Amino acid sequence: MRLLIVFFIGLIASFYLGEVINRIVKKPLPTVVGLFIIVFGFFIGFQGFRFIPSPLDIFLSLLLIGSGLGFTFHHILSQSYFISQKHEHGFFRQHPRLFDRLIEIMPGTLTWIGLTSPFWLSFTMPFAVAYFVLIAQIYWMISAVRMAILIIVGYRKIEYAKKQPWLKKLESDFDGQWQGYYHLILLPTYNENAFILEPAIEAIANSNTPKERIFLSIGLEERAKQRMPEIFKEKQDLVEAYNGKLGGIFAPIHPVGLPGEIAGPGTNRNWMVKEAIKELEKRKIPLDMVIVTTLDTDFVIHPEFLNGMLHAYLSLPEKDRMHRSFTGAFLYYNNYWQAPTPMRLLATGTAFWQIAEMVGSDKYQNFSSLSINFKSLIDIGGWFPDKVNDDSGFYWKAYFHYKGNYKVLPHYMPITADSVLDENLIKTIKTQYQQLQRWAYGIEHLPFIFRQYFKNRDIDFWDRTDKLLFVVWANLRWGFLAFFVTFAGLLIPYLNPQYNESVVAINLPIVSSWILTAAFIGLFATIYVHERTVPPRPKSWSIIRKAWSYIQTLLVPLVLVTISTLPAIDAQTRLFFGNYLGYKTTTKARKEIE
Repeated sequence: MRLLIVFFIGLIASFYLGEVINRIVKKPLPTVVGLFIIVFGFFIGFQGFRFIPSPLDIFLSLLLIGSGLGFTFHHILSQSYFISQKHEHGFFRQHPRLFDRLIEIMPGTLTWIGLTSPFWLSFTMPFAVAYFVLIAQIYWMISAVRMAILIIVGYRKIEYAKKQPWLKKLESDFDGQWQGYYHLILLPTYNENAFILEPAIEAIANSNTPKERIFLSIGLEERAKQRMPEIFKEKQDLVEAYNGKLGGIFAPIHPVGLPGEIAGPGTNRNWMVKEAIKELEKRKIPLDMVIVTTLDTDFVIHPEFLNGMLHAYLSLPEKDRMHRSFTGAFLYYNNYWQAPTPMRLLATGTAFWQIAEMVGSDKYQNFSSLSINFKSLIDIGGWFPDKVNDDSGFYWKAYFHYKGNYKVLPHYMPITADSVLDENLIKTIKTQYQQLQRWAYGIEHLPFIFRQYFKNRDIDFWDRTDKLLFVVWANLRWGFLAFFVTFAGLLIPYLNPQYNESVVAINLPIVSSWILTAAFIGLFATIYVHERTVPPRPKSWSIIRKAWSYIQTLLVPLVLVTISTLPAIDAQTRLFFGNYLGYKTTTKARKEIE
């Protein structure tokens, strides 16, 4: 344990020291300095016993190796090359696909190293595995407690936002300004039935925002017209039924097979934006006076949602408004009690994790819905047309376009959405798996992120590096941490029987149980907020079924290491082998309450 601490102290301290030196002398340390320190560290490790008492030679060796790696990593990240800028940049310009593939295989490589490490490390370094398990469990506990606190804070922010008369606040705080703004809502749809779509449209029509200032674009797909003509016609009829209830309602049809596109909501939105520009120009509405809000087909907004969002937008200084997007809080409660227990747990976990990130992170990324000035949306260039995961891709596109001056700000007005539900349990599990797999496939943007990271050296080093390391760690954590925390400590004694005779082997299970028990305290916050926010349980349910719905959180560990983690491992492994995913629409279903 002490050896690992010394190594990481050297690594982290030298990485930060490298940037300090860079900022003071305006010139980075050359890579050769880091390489020399690494070589010297290995020399001390092999020959240091001749003139340095043991175990000081080992500690010094690891400190030097860590320090050398820290200086080397800093040089690569800050200067965008290892040894020769000319030759390395020239090589990757000639072989751009090679660079992309190297980045694509990185998430899967790191995840599988983490997943398999208990097997190959237990034979030679069982105590290292034990200490890694302990560190991972402590991290898990701290994260759980932190998340519990943030969930409570987020819940209070949501309740506060719901109670505010935002239209009156607009009139009192921004009189003479807010009246000039319009709302354009983008609602892409493919195979969803009209009865799924109608509550979303009805909520928009019932908004407290003046109706003449709301424009709704419902993006239809030509491929849906070809494959599901009856459903397509039902949605066209639905659009016609709401015609005249808003400032304008459009139903553009996204053509099939446009060059450079894959099927998905991102490409549909891009087409909707293109068509909406024509409609707004006909009405002589300036695009910089239009706020675009994207919603999924099952998203039902609060009556004051648009007003609360506009108030948050106008509350910012004018110079910042164009570089920000806004988001509400997601609660998957439309069909909550119709969904199976595992899907309810995942829906709750997703919602509360999003709320915690909104409250506690300055690196929160776009997810499912956003609101942004129309002109900014056009300047950014819309959504990637050739990517499956459009939400996180939009964030990174905007972040680099605005040279790091882009953030996602929550206004905490609630959006209720569907929990995953299909025709039967097997199909529901499959659909849930595919949805999580698609979310985890946000790693497809890593080549773009790394390219832009190295290209945009004018963005503050700490800011872009912090965000880069965060996205790499977030995907690694999703893919391996739950399995590692749960099973790694159990494998060591089976793979290395000699380990059983150590004090560590006796104490690790005891300490682990204390840590994980403390981590589960965080579930009480989840239960509290869950019970304060979920719809009432169906009156027709039996006492046993109602009782089970209260203790369903007992399944959280099982869900974490199966339905939650496996799709991430799958997505990263597919990308590793170049087996690229296509977009699969999440089936939307509603059932009668039993």
